[in-house]
Amino acid sequence: MTDALRFRQVAPEVFYAEDSFAVAGQEAVELLKRVAPASPRKRCRICFHPDQQAAAQEMLIAMHGSSYVRPHRHFGKTETLTVLEGQATALLFEEQGTVRERLPMGPYGTPRAFFYRMPEGIFHTLSFESEWLIYLETTTGPFDPAKSEAADWAPPESDPTAGVAYLGQLEASMDVGHASTSRG
Repeated sequence: MTDALRFRQVAPEVFYAEDSFAVAGQEAVELLKRVAPASPRKRCRICFHPDQQAAAQEMLIAMHGSSYVRPHRHFGKTETLTVLEGQATALLFEEQGTVRERLPMGPYGTPRAFFYRMPEGIFHTLSFESEWLIYLETTTGPFDPAKSEAADWAPPESDPTAGVAYLGQLEASMDVGHASTSRG
């Protein structure tokens, strides 16, 4: 049986692993890349945890380069991100929306960071630089949308064009004015 057949789709951009011993390979990434462009937010994930109540939340995520993740922060939980494919810049923000740090990210073997652990309470997002960003994300559960806050100073995800333009303007101003620190 191929790994793509071990997943069940529960929403336009969400799959869950069928087995407690979950396996993902190239076929899983190809599945995500096939489904993501047709999803409203141009992204797709495979959840390896059994459900939203699980204590450990482990996901393989594909983000198309035209996708937008509104800056947000989490309360009472950390999040880790490990890049498998593609490039992006992680942006960390001050309370009022000023970029405090930028972290170029890419897969292991490139000069960029391939991993971060985001502490709770920091506004963050990703600015995509390649057609695809494929990464593993882990956090603690259970999933509770009330434990995250979207930044009110950034465009909503319902307007991805404005969001991508917003991030592009931030990146351009940082390149010109060196408005933030950078690692990598």
